Amino acid sequence: MRNRITNLVVSSVLVLTLGVITAAAFTKTITIRVDGMKCAKCSGAVTKELKDTEGVEDAQVNHEKGEAVIKYDDQKLTEAKLREVINGTGFKAAEEKGQ
Repeated sequence: MRNRITNLVVSSVLVLTLGVITAAAFTKTITIRVDGMKCAKCSGAVTKELKDTEGVEDAQVNHEKGEAVIKYDDQKLTEAKLREVINGTGFKAAEEKGQ
């Protein structure tokens, strides 16, 4: 009986671990420099648009640093789409060097 319970617990842990690893494999975090934000209202507008975008799991936008840190599902979104969303707010997603 004890052996069956141990096997059940070990199997459950393995299944849960595999699920977490699989989910994490599709999540990326990117930092994009955003030009033109002057106040909290500016960063709030960018944050709202990003969070309303399907595939974005979290977005933290800071007008003082001039950046957006975005956690997203890379199976649903691309970095180019995230930049497009930011540009659509009237602010400018700065291009990375080499692009």
